[in-house]
Amino acid sequence: MNKEIVPKGEMTEKNLYKTAKIFSPEGEWESQVRYYYDPSNKRKFYLVDCCSKLKRIVFEYEGPQHYENVWKLKRDEERALYFNDIGYKFLRWPYYCQLTRDVAKYFFSSDYSEEKYLKAIEIVYGVREEKYILSPGLHQSKNTPANFVARGVRRFFNELNSFPHSVKSQVAESLRRYMNEIDDEYLVIGEGKEFRELLETPISKKDLDIFFHRKVN
Repeated sequence: MNKEIVPKGEMTEKNLYKTAKIFSPEGEWESQVRYYYDPSNKRKFYLVDCCSKLKRIVFEYEGPQHYENVWKLKRDEERALYFNDIGYKFLRWPYYCQLTRDVAKYFFSSDYSEEKYLKAIEIVYGVREEKYILSPGLHQSKNTPANFVARGVRRFFNELNSFPHSVKSQVAESLRRYMNEIDDEYLVIGEGKEFRELLETPISKKDLDIFFHRKVN
């Protein structure tokens, strides 16, 4: 029996920066850049994860706290307005999102190429084929949707509805597998009916051809 190929990494803030440089090398990407939103006070600034001043794009990697902390959510909205007002494209990369082909094409569109994609997944996941990268979704993290505040829930579903449909299908599948292995479903999806409805999202054979930490019998 062939040994299963397991991804050696996942999308992170650092890997997002590396990915942007691969897909758009002419963008002169920078990380941890300060944008001072109040010229009269140098202590007031937004520190961004990844940006191209040349292309006027900001990428933010958004961890669980961006769905669970009301103060963080409010600041996120203010930050997005600031960058939109100064003419930047403001992009969020949620912590449950991974670099599938669909996601790469969604974020990098005209900069996408198969050669760049294969280079990116080798750097991020240590693999050479999409079927071996980690699926979008929640696999082992305890920062599950049950922890989201109301505004975080709205952000989560707005994102899912804006992404390619495959992302929603794969996220739903990851949650179904998570729930099948624990005794208390509340710890995964809480009591919101929106998540019950999400669990009913079907998944195609093609979208199943990707790596899930939890297996099905």
